Amino acid sequence: MSDLSNFPITRKWPARHPQKIQLYSLPTPNGVKVSIMLEETGLPYEPHLVRFEANEQRSPEFLSLNPNNKIPAIIDPNGPDGAPLPLFESARFSFIWPTRPANSCRAMRQAAIRHCNG
Repeated sequence: MSDLSNFPITRKWPARHPQKIQLYSLPTPNGVKVSIMLEETGLPYEPHLVRFEANEQRSPEFLSLNPNNKIPAIIDPNGPDGAPLPLFESARFSFIWPTRPANSCRAMRQAAIRHCNG
């Protein structure tokens, strides 16, 4: 079983199923893209509602996972070498991720560089 206790976000939104992908989002156009992808691919996930009306995206727990206070944010409990992998603002790139962890990390770096450079 994955131990997600090192992620402060799990104190506010406890993982009932820590072996599943933890999705922190809201049903908005950007927020549902990841859940649609997860449903289409059949990957098991546990959704957590981040309430904007309560400013939960600005809570210390949420900011610990995504300092940009944007949804969606994810913890994949089965990251490289079996360690949980936090992801945020990466939904647009999910369909192109390589399956090998080393290649996945390289792809993530390249996607972030391209995204930041416009």
